Amino acid sequence: MTVHAAPAAPVVAPALPLARRLSAVLRIHLANPWQTLITPWIIMALIFGVNAGIWGLVAYSAGGADKVEPGAFQNNGGVTWLYVFMLVVAVQAMHFTFRFALGFSITRRDYYAGTLLYFLLLAVVYTAGLTVLAALERATGGWWLNGGFFAPMMLVDAPIAVVAYYSFAGLLLAFTVGATAAAVWVRWAAAGLYWMFGILAVALVGGLWGVTVAHAWTSVWGYLTDTPLAVLVTWTLPVTALAAMAGHLLLRRAPLRS
Repeated sequence: MTVHAAPAAPVVAPALPLARRLSAVLRIHLANPWQTLITPWIIMALIFGVNAGIWGLVAYSAGGADKVEPGAFQNNGGVTWLYVFMLVVAVQAMHFTFRFALGFSITRRDYYAGTLLYFLLLAVVYTAGLTVLAALERATGGWWLNGGFFAPMMLVDAPIAVVAYYSFAGLLLAFTVGATAAAVWVRWAAAGLYWMFGILAVALVGGLWGVTVAHAWTSVWGYLTDTPLAVLVTWTLPVTALAAMAGHLLLRRAPLRS
């Protein structure tokens, strides 16, 4: 009598805990900290140095900082360039790591969740740094020149907690919009980004035309002027959530190879 042995059941490795899967994604992003953690601070230091040098030159020519028109060094873009830069950083971070991570059998869902966690941590780090620098700026009277770089324009007189909230919400928005743009890039390459930003530009211009035709600019400016800054900033949170969800949906079908 011939005995046939039943085939052995395949051994399925247990799934790793979520924390370990996310930490693997974090380690991939941290493998090159220059792009996300070092270069932005270097650029910020250079831009701040140039601005402070110009302020000092103007104040010296005027015979002292007290001779300069009040607020002359506060109505500028200051650190606001960082938000646009972080959008680009998010695109680059995902572009360089997405297919690499999937090559290590990391799922798209885990990769995106870990990437959003990394962006959240970056937002916390940069918010902490910007808040400390804004507080130091106020303590020194605008670097002894009545300047405003880390809390310019409408942030000059805002409570430091509002400055921190503004920075955190702005960075989250930049990172999630960047994540959406990166998902478009890895799925459709440059053509996808052209369409994405083209559609956004058309929608923006269309909205401006709508407000103009409706003669509603007075109401719009009145709302922006009368509404507390913290409330205006809060309106970015739904956009941030939608951008995060859009990035997830787009990345689910992104090809493994470009």
